[in-house]
Amino acid sequence: MPKSEKNIRMNGRFHSVSRLSIVFILAVVISGSVLTYFGINNLSNLKELTEKRILEEQQELASRFSTALQKGIEEVTAGFNDEISHVDLLKDSLRRIPTECEFITLPFIITNNGTFLYPNFTGLSKNLSEPKYSSRYISNFRKGEAAEYLKNDLKAALKYYASCLRNSNEASDSVKALNALGRVSVKLNEYEKAIGHYSIIISNYYSVTSGDGLPYVYYAITQLIKITTPENGEKILHLVEFCLKKMENSLIPLNYNTEELLILVMKWLQENTFNSPEILADIEKLEKSINQQLQFIYKYQKELSGLVKEDDLNNHTNVGNNFKVINAFSGNNQEMLLINTIIKNPVGFLINRQKLFDSILKTGFQTGFEFDYKIELLTGYNSNTTRHNLNYFSQLNPYFQGQMIQIALNDENLINDFILRRSWIYGIATALLLLGMTLGIVLILRDISREKQIARLRADFISNVTHELKTPLTSIHMLAESLLLKRVNQESDNDEYLSIIIKESERLQRMINNILEFSKMEKGKSEYRFEACNLSRLLKEVIHEVDYWLAEKHFNVVTELDKNISANVAPDKIKLAFSNLINNSIKYSIDNRNIIIRLFREKEHICIEVEDQGIGIPDDQLTRIFDKFYRIDQSDSISGTGLGLSVVKEIIDAHSGTITVTSNVGKGSKFSIKLYS
Repeated sequence: MPKSEKNIRMNGRFHSVSRLSIVFILAVVISGSVLTYFGINNLSNLKELTEKRILEEQQELASRFSTALQKGIEEVTAGFNDEISHVDLLKDSLRRIPTECEFITLPFIITNNGTFLYPNFTGLSKNLSEPKYSSRYISNFRKGEAAEYLKNDLKAALKYYASCLRNSNEASDSVKALNALGRVSVKLNEYEKAIGHYSIIISNYYSVTSGDGLPYVYYAITQLIKITTPENGEKILHLVEFCLKKMENSLIPLNYNTEELLILVMKWLQENTFNSPEILADIEKLEKSINQQLQFIYKYQKELSGLVKEDDLNNHTNVGNNFKVINAFSGNNQEMLLINTIIKNPVGFLINRQKLFDSILKTGFQTGFEFDYKIELLTGYNSNTTRHNLNYFSQLNPYFQGQMIQIALNDENLINDFILRRSWIYGIATALLLLGMTLGIVLILRDISREKQIARLRADFISNVTHELKTPLTSIHMLAESLLLKRVNQESDNDEYLSIIIKESERLQRMINNILEFSKMEKGKSEYRFEACNLSRLLKEVIHEVDYWLAEKHFNVVTELDKNISANVAPDKIKLAFSNLINNSIKYSIDNRNIIIRLFREKEHICIEVEDQGIGIPDDQLTRIFDKFYRIDQSDSISGTGLGLSVVKEIIDAHSGTITVTSNVGKGSKFSIKLYS
């Protein structure tokens, strides 16, 4: 085939391949550029998108907070209905809730006429009706008072008061007489007797009040505090504790003197030394609780009395379970009231907003957000409900009219860190995309270049094979024609012609074997039948097969073969490898025609070396001589297919061996094979 025609066909084929490659490259570049553009555009909008995401999360967080708030209030108000109408049952239920809900400052029960049942507060009145005493009781009591106050005859007074106690029929009779006995005993410095009388009042008559509405225990506690000594201090301390517990539980009614009594008790504790730290701590706790009840009554009694008398409470927000939410009076935005006026005895709770707020924050409703937020309960009304500096404001309607919460990032620097982190991610992803695109284009171009190179090598291979086949075929045809036409006169010439024909045929056979072996290797169908063989014998057979060419080209072959070396090999394949190496040495030896063939054992390896003194191989081409179709740069006078050494490499690899080459340009080459013994 003319070279120009071959080039035309190759160029036509590669033009179509190049066009497809260019289309593919353009598709990759365009799609990659579009993705890169959107990536860069996303980076520029990242701050705005992040702030929008934060706003959405803050709105969701505000909604969750309101839901959790409503749920918390409904859990507190559940269960209070007409079925629980008895005051004692209501009181027990109410007193249990503050221990479970820290945001409840105080529960309360109030009658429809505005009187407090819990906390129990009666106040003082001078118009209370006097208990009905017997005439004998009245007579003895007046004689006792006359002896005590007018005659200062305390012993006589004791007798008259004791007679009253013996003749008493009601609790009011007994407690009045006991109080008088205790008072006179104190004046006589008979402290043990006084403690005995007051102990009975505190233990048995703690809820009984005097004619002016003051409970007798108030007198008892005041007198006991006055007569306290180191000897009786612990006994009196227990009585005081008992009395305060009854007050805190509303069994002893509170009044306007209660606060003064509490001050007296706390001063008494400071001035005396006691050995009961647990009781002291309990008394201090009771004092705070009772004071809290008093302050609640002072602050809300008037307003609550008016509230429960209202016929229509629809102007107040219903929070469920028939409870209404009432904003705290006197502008106190830290408190609010929940009250149920449907049941017989209206009940309610005083709620601390901040503690309620804090308890809701502990419920775990903030999970699942990308950012970490803090929620603050603002004091007063804030009309600015717009987002400013990534802070979100929301009203807590309907429960907290005018009350605002603020939702902000825990750390505002987080957004900059987040944007920077995302910028790095997008930047790295974009850089990797560009790098991948560039690498893909480079690989495509390299593959195109490699395909072009392989195509060129295939074309050279076809040209070389044609040339290689043409030379022996021409010789065979010419010599056979001479023999057929009987142009050979001498018998010796006739034998020589026949010998040349045979050698050229063997040469053709070796070339064809290489091509067939290469074709099998390319298809993965090369078969190896291993058997134990004497390698020295195989080498001698290969040398004998090329004797003609060695003699014809005047080669001097030196063999250094160890006769006792055998190995498990595929004999036909290994002979082909040896033949290719020896023919390679013959082909590339021009001036110095010496070949050395060695076979020896080295430790665990069997070594075969084929060394020549030919033209050598340049260093930059040593790594490529085993590639298929590759031939070193040299003049056109040395023909070849470029398959011989690639076939040798494949055969040696199949035997789990190695082949290496050392060479000096102009001095020759040495191919070394190592097989495991």
